Order: sequence, then structure tokens, then C-alpha cells
Amino acid sequence: MKNSILIFSLFLSSLGLKAQSQVDTSFVVNGVCGMCQNIIEKSAKLEGVKTVSWDEETKILKLNYNQDLVSLEDIYKSVAAAGYDTEFLAAPDSAYNSLHACCLYREEQTHQSHKGKKK
Repeated sequence: MKNSILIFSLFLSSLGLKAQSQVDTSFVVNGVCGMCQNIIEKSAKLEGVKTVSWDEETKILKLNYNQDLVSLEDIYKSVAAAGYDTEFLAAPDSAYNSLHACCLYREEQTHQSHKGKKK
């Protein structure tokens, strides 16, 4: 009986440790359309990422990942390599320039910043 209680206690404690490895986080990823959403979500869905969702309006990428299997830095790098700037890492120009024309968000940001300025 004592062995059963000990084994059950160890099992419960291992579940608690495993649950602590799962992390919810969010960060900004620039993009402009549904095509961007597909690419951003696909690039962030590395092994160890359980859920991923990017909102076109807010530019927020929400994800749940296992920090024992993948690092947040690896996720930033993967998204940037796909051509999308995050708030922590800019995409290489070569990756950005390979995006479809409707996905070129840097020009949109430049146009939006000039809208509010008086000439």
C-alpha cells in the first residue's frame, strides 16, 4: 500500500513539472493580410509549439509552447526567416523582399507614418 501511495505521489508531481514547461506568451509580428497570417503561423509552429494564432488587426502572435522543446528565440528566428519582423528581431531584407507583393508591410508602415504629417 505504501508503494502505491509513493508511486501515485511521484506520478502527480511529474505531471506538475510537465505542466510548468508549457508557456503562454505573445508578441508583435508585422504583417498585413490573410496570406501573412498563414505564413506567420506556419513559421511559428515549430516542434514544441502547441498552439499559435496571429491577429491581423492587432499584429499580436499568441502561442503556447513547451520551453523544454523549443526556445522563444528559436520562434523569433523562424518567423523572421519567413520575412516578418517581430518586436524583438527584424527579418533579413532578403527574406522580406521575397514576400508576395500584398505582404510587404514595411511600405505600409511608411505610408501610415506620413499620413499624419503636415506638408
